[in-house]
Amino acid sequence: MVAANAAVGYNTQKTRMQEEKIPQMKLFKKKDLFLLGALLLVAAGIALFYLLRPAGARAIVTINGAESQEIDLSKDGIYQIEGAALPVTLEVREGKIRFINSQCPDHLCEGFGYLDSEGEYAICMPAGVAVTISE
Repeated sequence: MVAANAAVGYNTQKTRMQEEKIPQMKLFKKKDLFLLGALLLVAAGIALFYLLRPAGARAIVTINGAESQEIDLSKDGIYQIEGAALPVTLEVREGKIRFINSQCPDHLCEGFGYLDSEGEYAICMPAGVAVTISE
């Protein structure tokens, strides 16, 4: 009989707990949403800065340390660099520039790929030619 009363008491407690409203936890609190929104705005601002910044406006070509010519990066084309120790050819495409041909023995300058951001540079040491992006 005692066991039966204990079982009934247990069921009664369980029923009372089920009847009581247990506060539901929210997935996000207001502070969390505010912080998330601020982080998204910062990320969007950084992305826009990098996506909308202008491409390098010009490339400065130097031969043996002296500025030789400026190349407008808005005009696609092939440029032969005259006056260097070795013949060098540069290509401008879609606001970027790169070495495409050099008569140097190792061709490392051709491996630099396209340059398009201010301050980037590539050098062909045997030819004495350097290309630097400037805006």
